[in-house]
Amino acid sequence: MTTLTLSGTASLLHNNLACSTSGWVATIHNSVNDAGGSRILLNKFGAQSKDGPEIILAMSLRYIDLPSGPVLVVSSTNGTQIYNEDATALLFFVPINDLAADTDKLKHHQGTCLVPHLQHIVVGTSKGSLMLVQATAPDFIALPECMPSQSDLECSGVADVCFCASTNQVVSAHSSGELRVWTVSELAPYENAHVVPAVGQAPVRVAALGARLLVAYGPGTICLFDAASYELQVEISAHARWVTAVDVREDLGFVASVGEDTALNVWTVDAGTGQVALQHTSVVTDKLLTGVAMFGSEVLVSSYDSCDLCRVGL
Repeated sequence: MTTLTLSGTASLLHNNLACSTSGWVATIHNSVNDAGGSRILLNKFGAQSKDGPEIILAMSLRYIDLPSGPVLVVSSTNGTQIYNEDATALLFFVPINDLAADTDKLKHHQGTCLVPHLQHIVVGTSKGSLMLVQATAPDFIALPECMPSQSDLECSGVADVCFCASTNQVVSAHSSGELRVWTVSELAPYENAHVVPAVGQAPVRVAALGARLLVAYGPGTICLFDAASYELQVEISAHARWVTAVDVREDLGFVASVGEDTALNVWTVDAGTGQVALQHTSVVTDKLLTGVAMFGSEVLVSSYDSCDLCRVGL
């Protein structure tokens, strides 16, 4: 196992590692100093690490592949910034629009995905809604906000969001554990057509896997649901302690997960049968793992309060 060295330390943040298709790696350093110092940390394979732009308290980051090239989407308590791949240019900004007077709730954006055929970037919010950005090059345009179904008196915040191509729907995982299914539309906003009751606590990641939907829950389980009926098919006891990050390669059926137990697990999911097999497991380091990303034949892992990115070959 080898390492890459970052220009700063990674913070304790779910899914705190993102990797673009061309090898740019990004993670977040959130400063505990209110005066600032939070920033994006970047590394390019074969090149020196560098500091990216300063940010407000970040909640999530992810690379998204547009026809014009990858973009880095960073969501925070300030809103959502969309950068070019190496974060040298800010392409678009989506501000927080929650005007509610409650002060006991941290207002933020969190989680993002792409609806490829519409070129919509979807971002989750702390009030349970979705923000949409039309990302047809060269312009980015904010679209109407997508609100939860009106029958709900209160909706918990979005923890993560994904697009499921097999059903042509967006699925948001909420901090309460429930899943919300959204019907996509070129003429936004999307409709919150269905709510799937919680089967676990504190979702960390939601991702499409062909005809299945993967949801990773903080307490240690990874569940696979039928993407059309949302029937629970598989429940994996993935980690002995809290799951901190999950990465998915839908094209290969690969799932990589890390947790507070310091373990990296790589699973394969058979596209036809849904059978799950453990392909790799190892203790990466004696530090709390906070991010994981698959790139080529390697898995990259970030650790809390560490400058090192571990490279694990498969």
